[in-house]
Amino acid sequence: MNLKSKILLLLLIGIPLFVFQNNIVKAGFGISPPSVINKNLVPGSYYEQDIFLVQSQPDVDLSATITINADKIKNWIKIENGNTFVIPKGNQQFPMKVDVNIPSNAELGEYKGSITVSTSPVGAPKSGVSVVLGANVSIDLNVTGIQVSNFSIQNFQIPDASKGSPIKFIIKIKNDGNTDNGPTKVGLTYFDQYHSKQLGQQEEMVTDKVKSFQTGDISVEFPNTFDVGSYWADVKIYNSDKIAVDSKLVFNVIAGAPAQAKPKPFAISMPNLSAIPLWVYLLTFAVIIILILIIVIIVILRKSKK
Repeated sequence: MNLKSKILLLLLIGIPLFVFQNNIVKAGFGISPPSVINKNLVPGSYYEQDIFLVQSQPDVDLSATITINADKIKNWIKIENGNTFVIPKGNQQFPMKVDVNIPSNAELGEYKGSITVSTSPVGAPKSGVSVVLGANVSIDLNVTGIQVSNFSIQNFQIPDASKGSPIKFIIKIKNDGNTDNGPTKVGLTYFDQYHSKQLGQQEEMVTDKVKSFQTGDISVEFPNTFDVGSYWADVKIYNSDKIAVDSKLVFNVIAGAPAQAKPKPFAISMPNLSAIPLWVYLLTFAVIIILILIIVIIVILRKSKK
């Protein structure tokens, strides 16, 4: 291989590595999402958010130290994990829960700050040279006097009911508003197993609510006068005087107590490709390109010698 060919080969190998170098270095530690943002808080409300601490190579235990940089609202913010905690090795994504409690006497306005996350290997020396990785979580909150009512119904179900026991209608609610909220009424119209004969109709007011910015279950009970068997229920869920859901579902009345949930059988799960860091894809792509270029150069050089 002559000098010109060697230089060309070095350039082809060096350029991709230089391009991807920054991504590889910066991908050692990161956060997702990078901010705690809520523009619809009211005095006295509560908000929580998970921030995931992401490592590219979780091969050691990491000691994490949290610093809250927000003078006016420092007392509003709490890290459920604590201000110091250990991220065990093997955890590529580790959840850190941020709690925000707005005082009932908080002044209306916008509040900003940040949360600094610093990590180092457990047992690393406190002084001297040591590798410290970290990231910043920005805080952007707005306390308003405007009440926002916004909830969505994620799903609903009627679990198996024992004969003579109440029929439980369970609704999962996601409350994105800044006040406690939820449906106001549920109506069930019953049919036989073929949905051909109407068997009755019941309505119950819903008094329970889901707290602001939370997701939770609301259970409504109905009298059960049915014999053992399968039945249809036409479901209407109301938000004030408007129908939010109009649907149908099947439920069962059984002779004994409902069976306990059985453990799921062993199954081989597919890997979660979305959890693989970006740098792995970039590095793999770079290596493939380099290998292809090397093969092409070798082929060209062999042909030139003939």
